[in-house]
Amino acid sequence: MKQKQKYSFKERLAELRRADEEFVYFIAFLFALSTGEVSAVDLVKTGETSGYGKYSRSFKDIYRLGIGWSFGLAKACEMIATKISDASDPHKQLLVKLAQVIRLGDELKGFFKDELAATIHNYSARYERNLESQKLFLEMFYTISSTTSFMIASNSIMAMLMGQNNAENIFLMSFVAVVVSLGSFVFIMHMIFPRDKLAVGNSEHARKYRMLLYGTIGMGVSIGMVLFMTKLVPLPIVVVVSIAPLFLPGIFARKLENNTQHLNDWYPSFVRHFGQIYTTVGSVGQALDAVLRSDFGPLSAQIISLKNRIKSRISPEIGFELFSREAGTSIITSGNTILSNSLQKGADLNEVGNKVADISSKLNELRAKRRQTSKTFETIVIVMHALTMAILGLMSKLTEIFNTLLSTVSVSNQAITLSPINPEFMNAMMPIVIVALSTINGFAIKVGQGGLYKTVWYYIALLGVIGGITMYGTTAALSDFLSNHILDIYQTPP
Repeated sequence: MKQKQKYSFKERLAELRRADEEFVYFIAFLFALSTGEVSAVDLVKTGETSGYGKYSRSFKDIYRLGIGWSFGLAKACEMIATKISDASDPHKQLLVKLAQVIRLGDELKGFFKDELAATIHNYSARYERNLESQKLFLEMFYTISSTTSFMIASNSIMAMLMGQNNAENIFLMSFVAVVVSLGSFVFIMHMIFPRDKLAVGNSEHARKYRMLLYGTIGMGVSIGMVLFMTKLVPLPIVVVVSIAPLFLPGIFARKLENNTQHLNDWYPSFVRHFGQIYTTVGSVGQALDAVLRSDFGPLSAQIISLKNRIKSRISPEIGFELFSREAGTSIITSGNTILSNSLQKGADLNEVGNKVADISSKLNELRAKRRQTSKTFETIVIVMHALTMAILGLMSKLTEIFNTLLSTVSVSNQAITLSPINPEFMNAMMPIVIVALSTINGFAIKVGQGGLYKTVWYYIALLGVIGGITMYGTTAALSDFLSNHILDIYQTPP
């Protein structure tokens, strides 16, 4: 009973945060098999080993009940469908309709063609709705973020004006409350927003990334500790120098992300062209020779490698698998899996290639819309972050001036009592403020953008550098002005 409740919670969470891309490819896989005029038994048997998670497992259960226990495939589909509690689940609806098709002996190709068209349409509509919700959440985030500096500053100023002896604690509690609230909001966005699977695992790239990340973190911490202990530069500049090395793993990850996006952009034209030519010549090697007469940009290197393997008498299944590993993108891997199985089952590569190309193009289009939306959000967050750091830097300088004013100048306290925050405490807190807000805003940008999450280090480094320079620049630019115009008022004339 507990296991069933846990499964239902995961399904509902998945429904909130993303449309099911895996289900789209599963239907495309079944459609590709059906174009080869396979029987229902062969289709279910192949589907159980297709590697599409719960959908493949359901076909495994169907084959075991329908063939192994002799219930029949139609009855087995209905039995597995009853185990899915949500009546609106497209997986449940697929099994119910498939049971009727098998029982009536209808053509599988026509059924799955209609199902694929409906699934792509539903996926696109659901993703578009998620993007609209995402826009609202992103607007809420930078609206809340824009008030954080004023909340911290107003609470601290009121504590100083009211003569509170615990003004430092009030500042600290205000800062912690802001960090917790913004961090919680970013976590909620992470749980709800679509999670686009961009790349599959690549051990070499992962190893290089880890080496860069660990090396730059060690370098930044070491440099920061040396500068902090020697006090050669102000603390905001210490943060800038310490956090700047994170640009290296961030830029490396951004390069990988851009490469995968370029490969994905070229893949639909390749797979469509390959399917059309293969249907005519009937040979993978000859089809690739003809395909390579056209230019497919960065994808040409993988296509040439595939052609060389086929010419060396390596099986097309292994060739496409190596092609997927070299490309390292989820879209190409999913498409090549369908192509490879279609070749084994003698499917119609013209129809299969067109459908795989349509799916890939639609996914690229939806992800491009998301990146366009997040680009505006990224610009706004960077500007708001710089303004927040400027305000907090100004507050730190004013605190120092007020402390100097009360310690060196006789000020009447009958009408108002001032209890300024300790300047040393404020100076020590500013680096923590820069790092904390840069991290939260960096994750917010990446959650809105989607894609490869390893690039978050680039945004953390960018916001940290901008925040440290802005805070130091504001303090340095206004230092003499504020000191002269405030303290000179109370100086005794000669």
